[in-house]
Amino acid sequence: MKAVVLSGFGGPEVLQLKEVALPDLGRLDVLVAVQAGGICHHDVLHRAGKLPGAKTHVVLGHETAGEIVAVGADVRSRRVGDRVVVYQRRFCGTCRNCLCGRQDMCRADGLPGVDTEGGYAEYVAVPASATVVVPDSLDWAAAALSSCPIATSVRALRGVAGMAPGDTVLVTGASGGLGVHQLQLIRAFGGRSIAVTTSAGKADTLLALGANDVVVSPDLDYSSEVWRLTGKRGVDIAIENVGSTLPETLRCMAHGGHVVLLGNLGTAAVDVLPGLMIGRRINVSGSGSATFEDLHQSLALLDSGAVRPVVARTFPFSCASKGHALLDRKGVAGRVVLQGW
Repeated sequence: MKAVVLSGFGGPEVLQLKEVALPDLGRLDVLVAVQAGGICHHDVLHRAGKLPGAKTHVVLGHETAGEIVAVGADVRSRRVGDRVVVYQRRFCGTCRNCLCGRQDMCRADGLPGVDTEGGYAEYVAVPASATVVVPDSLDWAAAALSSCPIATSVRALRGVAGMAPGDTVLVTGASGGLGVHQLQLIRAFGGRSIAVTTSAGKADTLLALGANDVVVSPDLDYSSEVWRLTGKRGVDIAIENVGSTLPETLRCMAHGGHVVLLGNLGTAAVDVLPGLMIGRRINVSGSGSATFEDLHQSLALLDSGAVRPVVARTFPFSCASKGHALLDRKGVAGRVVLQGW
């Protein structure tokens, strides 16, 4: 089968199209013919060698949707022809976290494309328990993005920050694959959103997606404008998709506000002011993958039309390097999706 293999760490050119063996099908596995896959910034960091434990000579991609074409001998929950999205990480199903519904915190296995084979391939073999059937109303691109970035953002907003109707939510990196879906989720959940972008050319797009206010800040010095927009109260919740802007985001927070760290684009350390966090009683939490419950909520939101997938560009899987190059240049508003060969 065809697959895009990470030949080494570096620029987009290290993603190489190769013929590889069809994956083995275990007794509890299903074989999925991949129809669409999103390019997450996690893939970009992995490709560049910026992730702890990242490996070469693997297939990247954890935003994968497709059709089941074969099932293992002991699989009873899925059948050939099912349209599924692959859950974005592997899990054991038996540890304390899994039994509590926190599959995102299972440490038994790992992430596709990091510890196992990913979805930039014609076929992927995964445990049947790691698939969720998608509604017939959703196209393949929507299905691919339902787990990450959309369900991931449901986890950050509702599961971690406990967002309620009426909350004001700051979104940094708002034009990225996470941000464009978070703006829609905030609107669907009854909140007010303030989007931060470095590009004035993306402001209209963010407003159309549901942002109540857009702060254009090429130098990422946005806290004074956020303070003004909130009547010097600050925001209740901030979704930090960038990472390096955390110190500036902390200055935007209301007393008792909650910052959720979801992105870390630069991977470098940042300086924070403990006194500010103490004085305003700011909560800071890390968030990552969605749970299965979050994924089911994501699919329901997509099926109802409350959230729509924002696909900036589509490339064949064989041109995955072009998609990575676009992300390197920050040249898109939304997700880059791979479809076809």
